[in-house]
Amino acid sequence: MTKNSFSESGLNLKNFYKELGQLLYSVAYADGTVRKQEVEALREFILKDLLPIEFSHDSSGMNHAFYTQFEFEELAEKKTPPQLVFLNFHQYLKDHAAQIDAVRKEAIVKSVEKVAAAYKGINKTEQELIDTLKTEIAKL
Repeated sequence: MTKNSFSESGLNLKNFYKELGQLLYSVAYADGTVRKQEVEALREFILKDLLPIEFSHDSSGMNHAFYTQFEFEELAEKKTPPQLVFLNFHQYLKDHAAQIDAVRKEAIVKSVEKVAAAYKGINKTEQELIDTLKTEIAKL
């Protein structure tokens, strides 16, 4: 990966991670509340799973993976309807299917499962979202 905002595939990484933050927010808020444990799981995922595989940075030197957390927190603060955000992520996937590599596809699924499981395991609504997401990713 390069140090600018585009990976070798041409994917705008800042936008990718913002979209991932939106997806994770939609899963965390699927039950009507974003729990502290879900926020902690998101932060842990960024630090332990994303940072070791993401080498791109923005113009200020910040790793693009942190945009996941920024977007998540902004949506949580606004209490944005999760269904809309989830649908927007599906459209993003379709629009950028050729640019999202296997490593990022795996990171998407792993991050969603970690956030969903962070508070009392994965509930029915979260599982439905995860299953839908896995189906969409398998089509890419």
